[in-house]
Amino acid sequence: MIEALLFLHILLFVFSFAFTAGIGILSQKIAAKGDANLTLAVFRTAQPLSMAGGFGWIATALVGGALAAMMGHDMAATWLVWSYAAFAVLILSGFLMHAPWQAKVIATPPGPALDALLKSPSHRIANILSAISVLAILYLMTARPG
Repeated sequence: MIEALLFLHILLFVFSFAFTAGIGILSQKIAAKGDANLTLAVFRTAQPLSMAGGFGWIATALVGGALAAMMGHDMAATWLVWSYAAFAVLILSGFLMHAPWQAKVIATPPGPALDALLKSPSHRIANILSAISVLAILYLMTARPG
């Protein structure tokens, strides 16, 4: 049972990363080409996938918590507490920064306002927070320091 949960945990992680970070990177590369209509079409198409990835992160954490408990890990271990914090940053940046920004992009017609929104510093900050969170989680889950 533990092996199956571990497989599911890793599978959900990969799915969630692909549907959030992967699609986000692809969307930004397309937006950089400067074709507003194509950019908006990609963002509209990507939105439900990004949301699925966000909920996938929550499923990843739930399975991971169940797995840690089944394996007898101290749920207050330092590496798990830091993992909870990194996960909270990841989820908050996704649902409070990435998702609203993506919705604004979709709602903005082609023109200077869209161009400015695509270059928004708040979105870059969200990207940095998300990247650091994912890297921290990867480290904490594999090294289990402390």
